[in-house]
Amino acid sequence: MLSMDTVHVCQGCGRTVNSDFLYCPWCGQSLISGDGRESLDSVFRQLENMQRRDCDKRLTDMQTQLDELEKELDTLVLSAEMHT
Repeated sequence: MLSMDTVHVCQGCGRTVNSDFLYCPWCGQSLISGDGRESLDSVFRQLENMQRRDCDKRLTDMQTQLDELEKELDTLVLSAEMHT
């Protein structure tokens, strides 16, 4: 279930749209309200949030890969110790 913090209701077509969108994907209506300064601030906040989530995901993926490599290395070391 989506939280209301993560969606907008488009004023153009009335559909719910993920708050990551700047424009409604169905009708093209701008989802940014307020004057120009507020709109720019909103856009930059959304971009910063997207960058932060992307960075967090990449770090998590890298940690998973590092953990897998560490397991493989442990296996190789154990195998080498058994053969010597």
